[in-house]
Amino acid sequence: MSTESLSLKNLTAIKYNRMQACEDTAKRTKDELVFDLCTSLELQAVELPQEQTLNKTMCHVAVRDTRERHELRGVRWHCYSRPFSTVLVERRFRCVALADVWMHYAAILSLEELVVLTDALMRRDGRLRRLTLEYLVRELESAGRFRGKKRCLQALRLAKEGTDSSWETRTRLVPMQFGLPCPEVNYPVKVSGETRYLDMAYPQWRIGIEYDGEHHRYSWKEDSRRRESLEQQGWMIITVFHEDLRDEEAKGRLAQRVASRVEQVTGKPVPLKYRSLEQLADGRLWRYGVRS
Repeated sequence: MSTESLSLKNLTAIKYNRMQACEDTAKRTKDELVFDLCTSLELQAVELPQEQTLNKTMCHVAVRDTRERHELRGVRWHCYSRPFSTVLVERRFRCVALADVWMHYAAILSLEELVVLTDALMRRDGRLRRLTLEYLVRELESAGRFRGKKRCLQALRLAKEGTDSSWETRTRLVPMQFGLPCPEVNYPVKVSGETRYLDMAYPQWRIGIEYDGEHHRYSWKEDSRRRESLEQQGWMIITVFHEDLRDEEAKGRLAQRVASRVEQVTGKPVPLKYRSLEQLADGRLWRYGVRS
């Protein structure tokens, strides 16, 4: 499992590799193929979920009628009774539109990975941003009933626009699961006269949370100086590594680190109580990401 999120360069390389595979597959049939799920995401340069729920070496194709399926090497067929929209990629690859891909994924992904996918569709980087939260809400409301709709609604309550990486999303969910507020994402701060962005922050307590991936190996000097400057301004920075998200025990220790910093600032105890993401996204407590 990768511990890094993919850059535009990586996603573009994956896209062109997938285009070649889809082109080779399309040559073996007279029918127009409508690519779905991980195949559609790769063709539209969106980072895939981490869960190994699909064989990603195959081309995944959507149909509306089981009679449209036929023997075709390298293809996995998916039949949907509900209508779905399509888009044309690079003028020759017909794909399920991303909002519908997201809804199709809801039946096979965990809630955590569906939140990660939702965030991935709404990146801060305009070159990677594909949809908005408002658009997904509107599409879901008009979709009618389907398997996974409840999970989509839960994911919308936990998702955030303007994130930079899937691992930042996974990090953000941890303190929330243990009863802490949702941190702000990509919070702007002035460092040496320049605006920099903390991955996550509790500005009311001047606590920042930074996910430290492998790419930071090459900028550790700059990162160290930046954190030193932030600390001089009264910020406390919590650095998170992949190991901190490995399992529930590690996540509990991470949540305790955050709680300890909050206690240090406020002078008040911060009791932690674990809740599943499904409990956290309970519709009686949230409405599209805002606690009621």
